[in-house]
Order: sequence, then structure tokens, then C-alpha cells
Amino acid sequence: MKKQHSAQWLLALALVCNAALLPAAHALDVAGVNFKPQSQVKGSTLQLNGAGIRQQGATALYSAGLYLEQKAGSSDEALQSKGAKQLRIVVLHEVNSREFGELLAKGLVGNSSDEELSNLIPEIMDMGTLIAEHGKLRPGDSVVIDWSPTQGTAIRVNQRSKHKTASEVFAKPDLIGAILRIWLGPKPVDAKLKAALLGNAA
Repeated sequence: MKKQHSAQWLLALALVCNAALLPAAHALDVAGVNFKPQSQVKGSTLQLNGAGIRQQGATALYSAGLYLEQKAGSSDEALQSKGAKQLRIVVLHEVNSREFGELLAKGLVGNSSDEELSNLIPEIMDMGTLIAEHGKLRPGDSVVIDWSPTQGTAIRVNQRSKHKTASEVFAKPDLIGAILRIWLGPKPVDAKLKAALLGNAA
């Protein structure tokens, strides 16, 4: 019995020591936007993988934060992970929602094959409509993209000034990969933002 208790005590001590060695999750403040260290998607707890700013010339368009169940340091790791995911975008500079949708569409085309895109035409059109119908997106407005293995891809557009939120759920499993490649693909919309989302910001 004493040996059994000793083994249990040593195991508990090892677990505590290992936990102490793990890097603590920290919130990130990016251009005044606070990205909390954790987020929730359908009961799954996600960790902040990284956050950064989308620049267009000298203009900071939006801040973005990527949340994953397990941290990823490369695009392949992030895209191929089977767990829940979340990308949170917070607008920093006023932009017409149609123009915002066009920027996302350009990222989709640059990082997906014709075959991949043709398979997602209805979803891409619905996603574009969801974003475009909001008129102007102003600082503080947000677009949140959630993915869970059970639900699929959920997109929420929140306009703070109008106290208005619109959302839509897409069941097709290929959509989330195409969306995330906008920022994490071989031709990302912003290379520095890609690095930041992967926790590799300089």
C-alpha cells in the first residue's frame, strides 16, 4: 500500500511540475483590441495562437486573432488540426462591407484551386451576401469565424453602432480550410499578419 501511495504522489508531483513548465497563455493587445488568452467554440476551450494587424498600404484595416485547441507554429499544423478553430476580426478603419467582402474573395481565389472554389460556390456567395448587406463596417465592428467538427463553419458579423448581429452556419467541411487559407495560405493577404497569427511575429 505504501508503494502504491508513493507512486501516486510521485505521479501527482510530476504532473504539477510539468504544468508549471508549460508557457502561460497571455492576452494580447493589438492596436487597442484585446484578444483574450482563451475562447470557446461549442464547448471546446481554445488557446490564442497569435494575433496581428492587416495592413493595406499605410492603413491598418483590422486586427485578427487565431484560436486553436492546440497551438500551431506553421500553416500546415493550423489548417490540418482536427479540433475546433476560431478567427476573430475586429475592424480598425471604416470600410464598405462590399469592399471588405471583395478583399476576402481575392484571398480565397489566390489560395484555392479552381476545383476547390467550384465546390464551394454556393457557400462563398452566401458568405459574401452575409457580409455585404451590412453597408459600412466601422471601428469596433467584428467578424467572427468559428469551426467545430459537429457544427461546421459559423460566421457572425457584429455591428456595434447598430447593436446588430447577423450569423449563418455552413455545414460543408471544406469551407473552413478555404477561409483560413486567406490568411494562412501560400499567398496570404498580409505576410506579416500570417506570421503573427502563427505566433511568429517579430
